[in-house]
Amino acid sequence: MLARPYAGKRPPSKLVAVVVPLSNRPDLLPDEVVSLRHLRHFLESYDKYLLAPPEMRMRIEGFQSKQYPDRFFGTVAAHNRLLGTPDFYKGFTDYEYIFFYHLDSLAFSDQLTAWCKAGWDYIGSPFIHCEDTPWVKNQRVGNGGFALLRVESALKVLYNRYRQHPSTYWLDLFTRNGPRMLPLIGRMERLQARFPRAPLIKRFLDEWQLTEDPNQSNRNNDIFWSDKARQYLPQFKVATFEEGLRFAFEAAPRKCFAINGGRLPFGCHAWGRYDREFWESFLIPANEGESGTGTYPA
Repeated sequence: MLARPYAGKRPPSKLVAVVVPLSNRPDLLPDEVVSLRHLRHFLESYDKYLLAPPEMRMRIEGFQSKQYPDRFFGTVAAHNRLLGTPDFYKGFTDYEYIFFYHLDSLAFSDQLTAWCKAGWDYIGSPFIHCEDTPWVKNQRVGNGGFALLRVESALKVLYNRYRQHPSTYWLDLFTRNGPRMLPLIGRMERLQARFPRAPLIKRFLDEWQLTEDPNQSNRNNDIFWSDKARQYLPQFKVATFEEGLRFAFEAAPRKCFAINGGRLPFGCHAWGRYDREFWESFLIPANEGESGTGTYPA
């Protein structure tokens, strides 16, 4: 009753921020260095941010760092909790878009400005039905590891979700702080054993379990933007499958390449996981894309 719809205080002054989430490892893996090389080679001119835990000492020239508590790193569930909060997107309200570039991605050209001007609220590597992703029944956009999201629209969706379902505010607050509340969760589990019909305890514990295993519970952040955001903002514009293939490939890249008329997309996600051999011929040499220096491995 007290929460108002989101309304930005001022229009964004910049077009897009490139956001690169880090793990809680101290160094980059060899494939992550390749991914970073492509990013720097093709998208060096954009504002770039590393999402890092507080103790991370990695520094890469040309990147600013945004640090978040440790509980938002190390697992898919932790990353989902960070990206499911309005506070995260409020940190980028100077920008119209956030471009998520995970370090298992590759960029093949500079199409970022053009895609920002395409007018979508969300576009990512499409979910395509193939042997590697048999769970996909409805081919659509798309994975959040190489994705573009309009900041204001994301905030409107999240605020409307809280307004329509106020309990989600408290559930989100609980799960975001869950790792710090494990003793409380243990006590709640003991209480549930004694009072199995207590709905409030069951609701909080069920939510914790669902967010801890987002793949099995279909609670991944990108599924939310692809499939559920329009429930809270009907005008939220998710790109078509065909547009998504022009934007990026993920699973079955040879199939995507054929559907896309034999043309490379703007980029790809999970290149080392899905048909690495296909992508190896498109990798840029190690001496390219390395403008500047950093503390990441060479």
